Amino acid sequence: MAGDTTLSENYAFAGVYHVFDQHTDSAVPKVQFAHDDRHLLACCSLDGTISVCRLAPGPPAVLQVLRGHCGGVADFAWSLSNDVLVSASLDGTLRLWAPTDGRCIRRVPDPDGAALLCCAFQPLNNNLTVVSDAPGTPPI
Repeated sequence: MAGDTTLSENYAFAGVYHVFDQHTDSAVPKVQFAHDDRHLLACCSLDGTISVCRLAPGPPAVLQVLRGHCGGVADFAWSLSNDVLVSASLDGTLRLWAPTDGRCIRRVPDPDGAALLCCAFQPLNNNLTVVSDAPGTPPI
């Protein structure tokens, strides 16, 4: 442990904030902090949205709710510079988003119309996105 602190002192929580209340009727399959930013995070939901949240300064707040998918969002990823989010949805589309204003930059349908399960940016080239689908599974 760092210094002379105990395990319980290192993990002493000061409080709990509910920043995902807008997703009460649907599961949140993923929560992820932005790269090198301990105050900015996002979560995707099976309600078809992605929430971008700020944890500090001040009380935590939802900055943007990204809407546009017609099915649940199974996965998302931050670009290395945090200026773009990519999302994979059960509706069979991949979307690129501007998290600062909530704008959908691009919508890319799966060629087979399959539900998309996961996505990632290529670490050294944010112009390349990788996505995985469920072959033979129709979009929801």
